[in-house]
Amino acid sequence: MPSASRIAHSGMPFANPMSEAAVNAAIAALPLPSYPVVLDTGCGNGEILLRTLQAHAPASGIGVDLDADAVAEANERAVGLPARFELRDAATIDGWFDAAINVGASHAHGGFPAALKALKSLAPVAMYGEGFWQKPPSPEFLAALGGATVDELSDLDGLRAEIRDAGFHIAHESLATEHDWACYEEALAASAEDPRHTRHRRLRPPDSPPTRAAWRYRHPRLRALGSARLNRAGRRSV
Repeated sequence: MPSASRIAHSGMPFANPMSEAAVNAAIAALPLPSYPVVLDTGCGNGEILLRTLQAHAPASGIGVDLDADAVAEANERAVGLPARFELRDAATIDGWFDAAINVGASHAHGGFPAALKALKSLAPVAMYGEGFWQKPPSPEFLAALGGATVDELSDLDGLRAEIRDAGFHIAHESLATEHDWACYEEALAASAEDPRHTRHRRLRPPDSPPTRAAWRYRHPRLRALGSARLNRAGRRSV
């Protein structure tokens, strides 16, 4: 049975509200060497990793996710590209890569901000996408998100600070616009109302708080997307 997130995001290039232009710009901004090897944790259908390999060719990559259907689709779409996708827990990944991607999938590393430290241990460059609170959420809003807690996210200044504290220097940043959110939420609603998904309407939403919120069409899943490079001397300046 497909996951709630997979149903909700069917037909979308990414499981988040960022525009294709913003994602492509973040990919282009990645400071990669020749012949880079790229890791994507919580890769979903593999779209961002595949675009990265094409933009920085010749490059190779590996994507990991716990959604078997998404991994199968990603491998089908990777034909002809030096990429492989595995049904695997991100916590089992070791080694060193030229870049690590984690967009709207910090839950793959235990949530925010733990994901930032995990990415730092895997690569000198990261493309990281995360939500943030535009204003302090009310108890009613948190309840509407399925029991989310305020400490699951920070505000934008706090997000930037956590990135710097993890040892990264922010090289590029994009924020989802209100237009991005409107298009995204309309697409989510259309997917939920598609008759082909009627048999899945009683499906339990996934456990990760951002995806629970996405299932209800109003959520802070991904408002910021950027690329960051490890600080050479532990500096914390943007």
